[in-house]
Amino acid sequence: MDILTVADAAPYDPDRVVATPFADGTHGNVRVIRLSPGQALPPHTHGASDLFLYAVEGTGTMTGSDGSEAALAAGSLAQLAGEEELRIRNDGTSGLTLLAFLAPVFPPQR
Repeated sequence: MDILTVADAAPYDPDRVVATPFADGTHGNVRVIRLSPGQALPPHTHGASDLFLYAVEGTGTMTGSDGSEAALAAGSLAQLAGEEELRIRNDGTSGLTLLAFLAPVFPPQR
């Protein structure tokens, strides 16, 4: 058994998006993503891995493949199929911390 806390993850970096491994399992994994104000993740997909994106703190905007936008705030959970493009930006005034739960493991293990 492992007990992890988000406080132990890599801190915010105003010069770059922080996206680091947080927990690895046999069938899934978790990454911590930290976006400083004004930062955005580059649009990308996750192949065969479903993504559950939980906002721990802060606010952001997710943009769908059709251009629609949805707010993501602390306590929100977004669900995306692996082939759906993830686009999120921190348009708030404080940091946005996300936990990205992926299953099966991403990137795929060979």
